[in-house]
Amino acid sequence: MKSRLIKWMIPLLILGMLVGVERLSHLLTDGFGYADITSNLPYNPAWEVPFESEDQELIESALHQTYHYLESGSQSFVFMSEDKNYVIKFFKHKRWRLNPLLTSLPLPSSLALKRENWIEKKKETVNATFGSCKTAYTEFKKETGILFLHLNKTPHFNPILTVKDRIGLKHQIPLGEVEFIIQKKAIPTPSYLLALKQEGKTKEAQKALSDLFSLTVMRAKKGYSDKDPHLIRNFGFIDGKGIELDVGGFHHDPKKDLNYFYNQELKRIHQKLIPWLERHYPELVPYAEEEMSTLSLNN
Repeated sequence: MKSRLIKWMIPLLILGMLVGVERLSHLLTDGFGYADITSNLPYNPAWEVPFESEDQELIESALHQTYHYLESGSQSFVFMSEDKNYVIKFFKHKRWRLNPLLTSLPLPSSLALKRENWIEKKKETVNATFGSCKTAYTEFKKETGILFLHLNKTPHFNPILTVKDRIGLKHQIPLGEVEFIIQKKAIPTPSYLLALKQEGKTKEAQKALSDLFSLTVMRAKKGYSDKDPHLIRNFGFIDGKGIELDVGGFHHDPKKDLNYFYNQELKRIHQKLIPWLERHYPELVPYAEEEMSTLSLNN
């Protein structure tokens, strides 16, 4: 009896150790792995973007470097170049696909319908995200710092990029086989404003806020709304100029016109900006309040 128990315990212990190692690896690497950024998405002409030859030198510079893990966002893994001038974002395709077992498992008609709806919803999410990224590149290239957008696989363009994950392990990424974005590296809004505060540059900090407000107004005047207009989390600065870092939330919806921006979106900007300023830079609160009130009055 004892030998039989041991016989069963050993495989269970080995299985438990393997699961533990996998979970530990997932935790240490923030869930990043090559399989997580690959997809079986077919070619879609709607995702093609024009190549800007004026950026070729910068793109070549960006692609001839090793990248180091920076952070994990809701839609992508972000890596920063060695010279700290660029970031590359790989989409989290693992969030947009079902487990193969779920896609092939026979189900009752009611559950099969739910599965189809789920699959369709994920397709819509991909289309919305990629459509937003294309909009960011074609309509707001300077305002987002995008250098290169790769939404369709390109076997003829297949440089190998070396990236180091969160624990320093190297991964060789064949860029022609994955979807990604290259952006100029910006200073996040919190770091930028707090550096100005430390230097006592209140006027420059006020100008920075005005620049961010102007950016949101310009985007709204072009007919685009923003799913998450968080000036602290999703915006930053390059050479003192405000840009939007998160490019996955642009929407072109006739219902969300300028009136929507002034009456709804501006409120959301206020709700996310003012609490941060109250905690970290209270001297800027009166200025921010006045600027947003002026925007509303000018509507």
